[in-house]
Amino acid sequence: MSPRRRSQTAAEEAADALSRVAPLASRWVERLLAAHEPPLTVAQHLALQAVAESGVIGSELARRAAVSPAAVSQLLAALEDAGLVERVRTADDRRRQALAPTSLGLRTLQSTRRLLRERLGALLSDLPTPELDALARALPRLDDLLSGKAPPPRPGRPAPPKRPRPEPRRR
Repeated sequence: MSPRRRSQTAAEEAADALSRVAPLASRWVERLLAAHEPPLTVAQHLALQAVAESGVIGSELARRAAVSPAAVSQLLAALEDAGLVERVRTADDRRRQALAPTSLGLRTLQSTRRLLRERLGALLSDLPTPELDALARALPRLDDLLSGKAPPPRPGRPAPPKRPRPEPRRR
């Protein structure tokens, strides 16, 4: 019998590993970005990256930044207030505003990428080269899979527990 249980597929094994390591990696990224100057949230970093790469807007930006469509305007307002992105009127449609990174936004993105590459790279440097190569090939494909799909919706809030009615007092 192989080391992998018969009932567990390679995809399930990878999903188990991803569900263990992704929250830890996310916490590292979150803390590194928060310590950066200017500090960024993970969603702000993802949004700034998406705007710099393709100038996305609306639901596509929400998907790429891993936030709800309703949260996009608040996210963009924070990036604009920090001077990292700006709205630019498009020549073909004056009602539509495209997003563009400012020069500060581009420098910030370059700096955060360098910080993440250096600090996470130091962590990964203990892995054998073949594993690093496999990880470097797999993660961009995973990024494509996750970036192209909206995450599952949040479950609704659970109903508050019903309190038993007090019994009427008897005299």
